[in-house]
Amino acid sequence: MVAVLALAACGAKKAENEAGNNEVDIKIKGGTYVVPRDEASDSKYLALKVEIKNKSNQKLNISEGDVTLYDSEGEKISAVNVYDSSDKFKTLGYESLSKDKTLSRYTVFEVDPEEEYELHYSPKFIDGLAKDRKEIEIKVKPSKFTDQTDDIVDVVKEYVNKVFLSGDASGDATNVASASSDKSVTLLAKKDKKKSKDDEKGGSDKFVLGGELEKDRAAFVKKFGTEFADKFSYYKPSDAELRTFIEAYTKVNAKRAKVSYSIKEFLPESATIYVRPETIGLENIRTYDLVSKFANEHRAEYSDYKDAYSAAEKYILEQAPSQFDSLPLVTNKYMDSEGYELKLVKKNKKWVVDTTESNYDSLVRIFSGNI
Repeated sequence: MVAVLALAACGAKKAENEAGNNEVDIKIKGGTYVVPRDEASDSKYLALKVEIKNKSNQKLNISEGDVTLYDSEGEKISAVNVYDSSDKFKTLGYESLSKDKTLSRYTVFEVDPEEEYELHYSPKFIDGLAKDRKEIEIKVKPSKFTDQTDDIVDVVKEYVNKVFLSGDASGDATNVASASSDKSVTLLAKKDKKKSKDDEKGGSDKFVLGGELEKDRAAFVKKFGTEFADKFSYYKPSDAELRTFIEAYTKVNAKRAKVSYSIKEFLPESATIYVRPETIGLENIRTYDLVSKFANEHRAEYSDYKDAYSAAEKYILEQAPSQFDSLPLVTNKYMDSEGYELKLVKKNKKWVVDTTESNYDSLVRIFSGNI
């Protein structure tokens, strides 16, 4: 019986994603592609979630350089330093691990998704166990992990469409471009419902837009209406007139606006996306032409100039939508070349836009005709 148990123990093999020695067990719990801030935009970065279990009878000192990657030609690849201000993306650093304890941390490497690698664990600290230490190696195939970095851009496109444009997420309303498409303008078409190769890989999560979208839309419309109403000197538009104007503007803007997107940073729990809009510029409304037309047609109807100008402004309000199809598209001259930063955080498995950032107010303005 003892012999049988011994044979069973000897025959037990660890899974391909784990290995160990007399000191520690190492396991790759998962992996996800990320976009670190300020790193090369044309490179791929894989964040491996590594679990380390201390099996020794003493405290284990760990450093960020203990885990490295080697490519198929034996070239060493050091981990990329990734900083997360929210401290939700925890990476391997200098810390101590008590005996019989476990920790899980991310470590990020620049990879070629089609390459094969080996992850090596080799502690830098010299201690009493060093002479018995065996370097740990685990095979890593980046192609096994789904690259979902572009999915976060789709979430932002949906938000922009629902809140700033038509308010309809049917998907066929917005001219958009992304960095991955060389910033060419394409039509945001409905997604193919067929399963993709990424879906077949498994392990990928659906990216879902969360937050209070109706509240954000209502706040956008209110801000738009307030700013636009302030442009009138004599006529005071009613709430119903403002809503009618805004609905007409956002409907045409949804068809004509050009919006490009690129990723500044993407981590499992947070993201920052550049949004660069070109929208119908309301400052380009030919106010003088409309006022002159009205004055010529109704010159004899008013004795008081204030009444005449009030009527003229009302006329502009009613006639301006007829120009939306021909007005030039504009962008804010003070905007960075990449666009405005839109920040998102993951809450309850859904991505929520942070509307408290100053850049968000700038987006509200440009999608309100830049008035």
